[in-house]
Amino acid sequence: MNRLTLQGASFFQRRCESRTGTKTGAVHVEEVFLDRARQIHKENPVADAHFDLAAEVYERRLAGERNVVERRYLPHFREASLNVLVSSVYVSGRDLPELGLRKALGQITALREDLEAASDQICVVTRKEELDKALWAKKIAVILSLEGLDPLGSDLMLLRTFYDLGVRGASLTWSRRNAFATGCCKAGEYREIPGGLTELGREAVSELEALGMYLDVSHLNNEGFAEVCACAKKPFTASHSNAWSVHKSYRNLKDDQIEAIAARGGVIGLNACALLTGAGPEAAGHKAGELSPALQSPGVPGGALGSAREAAMTQLCRHAEYLVSKAGDAHVGCGFDLCRGLSEATPRIYFETEDDDILAHHGEMVKLTAMLLARGMREDTVIGLIGENFLRFFRERLG
Repeated sequence: MNRLTLQGASFFQRRCESRTGTKTGAVHVEEVFLDRARQIHKENPVADAHFDLAAEVYERRLAGERNVVERRYLPHFREASLNVLVSSVYVSGRDLPELGLRKALGQITALREDLEAASDQICVVTRKEELDKALWAKKIAVILSLEGLDPLGSDLMLLRTFYDLGVRGASLTWSRRNAFATGCCKAGEYREIPGGLTELGREAVSELEALGMYLDVSHLNNEGFAEVCACAKKPFTASHSNAWSVHKSYRNLKDDQIEAIAARGGVIGLNACALLTGAGPEAAGHKAGELSPALQSPGVPGGALGSAREAAMTQLCRHAEYLVSKAGDAHVGCGFDLCRGLSEATPRIYFETEDDDILAHHGEMVKLTAMLLARGMREDTVIGLIGENFLRFFRERLG
């Protein structure tokens, strides 16, 4: 397929104008690439390795909502032809330490109960056989992962409890310090935070591997990353991190870290937070609580995307291309960390993560795929990035 430039009237713009009769900006991707991207998504596995779904469902069900995933997310999951989704179990700092365990258990329960309404379309999986069975049945397979071991306090024995509840992945910490490790600074900050793994943290790495759970090093600081490399015996992931060389954020991975993950058979998930791409918060789309044009007008593919969004998508492509150049085709995937839903569901005084999503929803994965194709990425590389690489990793690690 010939490489085309990202110039001129786009397919999105022409389609929107033909349907609405109004002028609208759009990501400039030629129709041939968008059509091919849709086909690739339909014919190949599609995965997102990090999404704060359990935390959002928990907050919304506390507020009285039901069927949250079915109503708010399944249409966009289907638009992307999503097959595998990792739901993090994320506990806010406001609930630590006293309520950490209770909140984590509540999130797992809330998500499982919520998915019952759509059990013919989406389900939690804990083993390779369950994953393959869900894919064969054309269901979306959800894998549970702890975003930080904070709910355990300092009791490593509780890790087995979470394993028995279906959790199959975990990071040692979020962007904070706990009994296991020290996290890097938050995405909106720029400072090196010292401190590596504790003795309990090193024991946790061994216990995760013994149980058959995978380790996630996103949010870990540089010292902690080096210590994981020294003690980990199995492949691990950075499920939602970008490239330091493209944008210097301590949440991103330096070249030697990218290469270390790949050398061990791990996969890196491309993060769609504007602060981590270097696109800036003004490119992140829509204000909290405001529906995107795509949500307001489901019949219009993609809605209206302004020049800031287009620049942000281009920057996201640059991170993907750089990660592939350093890690190789088989070691980069998607872990978009879309936070807008959790942000809207959480009282603003309490929310501590960044609401800077470049993608308005999972359906926009197709646009990203089209842009990568238009920029010259090979189809086999794209197929690996949108899902094949993480699916291989999960099949190997779930056992």
